[in-house]
Amino acid sequence: MAIYSDEKIEFFQRATRDSSFVMPQSHFHNKHELYFLEKGSTKYFIGSEIYLLEAGDLIFVPKGCFHKTATDQAAERLLFLFDDDFVGGEYLHYVEGLKSNRLIRIPPDQLYKLKEIFRKIEQENKQRADGYLEMERLYLRQLLILISRYRLTESHTELSDSYRLIQNAATYICENYGSELSLELLSRKYALSRSHFSKLFKEVTGVGLNEYITITRITAAEKMLAKKNLSITEVASACGFNDSNYFAAVFKRHKGITPKKYSLMNR
Repeated sequence: MAIYSDEKIEFFQRATRDSSFVMPQSHFHNKHELYFLEKGSTKYFIGSEIYLLEAGDLIFVPKGCFHKTATDQAAERLLFLFDDDFVGGEYLHYVEGLKSNRLIRIPPDQLYKLKEIFRKIEQENKQRADGYLEMERLYLRQLLILISRYRLTESHTELSDSYRLIQNAATYICENYGSELSLELLSRKYALSRSHFSKLFKEVTGVGLNEYITITRITAAEKMLAKKNLSITEVASACGFNDSNYFAAVFKRHKGITPKKYSLMNR
């Protein structure tokens, strides 16, 4: 099951893996995530997209979007986690620009400028002198500006045929979450046996098919509850749940709150 984390999350994190590592569970949280791969390579599954990252790449994960990483070798990465309030209203257009093009590649001759900001943020995080949070905020804003200024416009990931097939399947699920979705239907659609499709989906994404379908439906329900004047039963039906009580139980398990309470808090 994907884990929703509403715990306090530190703005800056560094982690080094000495060998292969697979995140045990996909997760999502209420912070945006900016991930920088300093060493090694890794596979990053975000929403319905698969990204293959090499050293020097950055990836952006919008808040509330579930994700999972896996690496088959030693790697080192930096994480920056922040919400809209931390960035500040006048800088949010930089964040919006990252949502539509999540993979970020910077020309090698300009990457040192970003690394210098990383170093300053890490120093502030370690020393925690008076006003360090404000300094981190200022460095983050500078970082977002430099990414906007220097990022390469043609950044994409070359995927194998099997990866592309599963990415297409994940996209289909995201676009048809209110319809019937099953292993039988999807394996037939992509001309694979049920066992092969199920195994390949889990192998590529790190998430079981049924879990992915559920997460996609809950994510859609979350948006409906926040923006549309619909009853819980109507939202459940629109998102592919035949039983509103079951929907409520699943929503609470994933989001830590009932759909009714979520709706009241976000209107």
